Amino acid sequence: MLNSLFLDMNSYFASVEQQLRPELRHRPVVVTPVLAETGCCIAASYEAKAFGIRTGTLIRDARELCPEVRIVEARPEVYARMHERFLAAMESCIPVEKVYSIDEACARLIGQQRHPTEALALAKRLKQAMREQAGDYLRCSIGLAPNHFLAKIASDMQKPDGLTMLTLADLPDKLLSLGLMDLPGIGARMHERLRRRGVQSIEQLY
Repeated sequence: MLNSLFLDMNSYFASVEQQLRPELRHRPVVVTPVLAETGCCIAASYEAKAFGIRTGTLIRDARELCPEVRIVEARPEVYARMHERFLAAMESCIPVEKVYSIDEACARLIGQQRHPTEALALAKRLKQAMREQAGDYLRCSIGLAPNHFLAKIASDMQKPDGLTMLTLADLPDKLLSLGLMDLPGIGARMHERLRRRGVQSIEQLY
């Protein structure tokens, strides 16, 4: 049975800019707190990611990777307002149980929603509600799983605009192709601690 639905907005800040500014759509876009060559990217559109630009990339390096990249100064108040819109869209389909960050939230599945067919149908309705109520250029990935931890992992497995379901029968096989740092909570320091213990793969961790 499934118990959790996890929603992750894809390249959130950059997608909001592309939603609100049509001239940025289908173009490589990065968002930065300060318009300076020494600043860094806090979000990159998928068009920018195709050139190797990632969160943390310096603006000057982003220009070298993609000379036509569009640099946009962050607008936190705009992202906060859009956050409320996508939460409202989610609430129109299922009650939000927990907000993890400005671009992530989860819900608990109950009753018939816990069955895979019903859960998938719910997730598709949620995607449609997001397009209609938040914006057709805002994409989200949804994970369905027995708990929030696994649902978050599932939401990261297919981007952008993904929908991934993990059941107990899928474990651990569907996770074995992931890297350790694909798991929430494993950063560089934890990764090094695991490596020193001889754990270098999901299979070994499992």
